[in-house]
Amino acid sequence: MYLSRIQLQLKKLQPEMLKKWHSAMPYASHQWLWQLFPEQQNRHFLFRQEPKERFFILSSTPPSMQHPLFVVETKPFRPSLEKGLTLDFQLRANPVITRNKKRHDVMMDAKLKAKTDGEAQERWWQIQQEAAQEWLEKQGNMHGFRLVYPDFDNFARWAGPEFADSNTDVIARSVCVDAYQQHRIVRRSEEKPISYSSVDYTGSLSITDVSLFEKALFGGIGKCKGLGCGLLMVKRKS
Repeated sequence: MYLSRIQLQLKKLQPEMLKKWHSAMPYASHQWLWQLFPEQQNRHFLFRQEPKERFFILSSTPPSMQHPLFVVETKPFRPSLEKGLTLDFQLRANPVITRNKKRHDVMMDAKLKAKTDGEAQERWWQIQQEAAQEWLEKQGNMHGFRLVYPDFDNFARWAGPEFADSNTDVIARSVCVDAYQQHRIVRRSEEKPISYSSVDYTGSLSITDVSLFEKALFGGIGKCKGLGCGLLMVKRKS
């Protein structure tokens, strides 16, 4: 596998391409990044967009180093993995649940349920975070890892067991969710827009099954991989 850092040069986009970039950014990114793999008829890479038109790509073959739109840096990616190894991670995912053969945004589904159940509005975001966290925990069960939560801070230790008993679930279950965003892509004016959501997770995990974890690492997690979701980025804890 190869991990690459890609810089899109916006100044080299033609006016029509620039228009596409602003109206359908994830879709355009996927199309243009695919040009770095001219031998691939099917997509064999995962990508994640970062600020300032930067991307990370994980691919089975090295990308082309010469492209008019991109500056490309790449290196082999061969992580040494073992059961029990703890890693820091970042993940942009599309958390959905399927009900009656229809996909539902996990966080919006949780918000609707909170409204229906009469939960106070100030608790809705916490409930949404918990739902997103639970989705990731389930992914871990399927993909050979478990989430590792940080210890309580010094105040929590000083406050004693009563504080810990009453706050453990709230603190632990919201630690990984960094951001939530809804996306709407207009590919062509005559087509129905594509709508999906993404959640950014950051935290630590421990490998429970090396084989399953490798498949998730190299194959991605969740849906919308062609729109920049699913790439699990890991590094050894510092």
